[in-house]
Amino acid sequence: MPPRDRENEVLDFLASHGIALPPKAIFRGLKVERSITFGYRTVQNILKRLLEAGLVMRCNKDALDQGEIQPLPEDASSRRSYYYITDEGRDRVN
Repeated sequence: MPPRDRENEVLDFLASHGIALPPKAIFRGLKVERSITFGYRTVQNILKRLLEAGLVMRCNKDALDQGEIQPLPEDASSRRSYYYITDEGRDRVN
């Protein structure tokens, strides 16, 4: 599967679920629901590219606990990031 198709697969998965998810859950969901053949590291790399392109955002986990979607500041380091599709990402899916 070409890299662009893999990115679209991740974006479509996030769009169809509508919740912020950690990379491992995204990977496992893609394996179960879509039978992907690429690995977890590839999903991590895809998320990094999508983040840089503004198609997904890392979410503030504390805000998620309150039921809110808020971007994590770019300078914040978080080993356990949650990713959420942006409006630009949804536009690409559609």
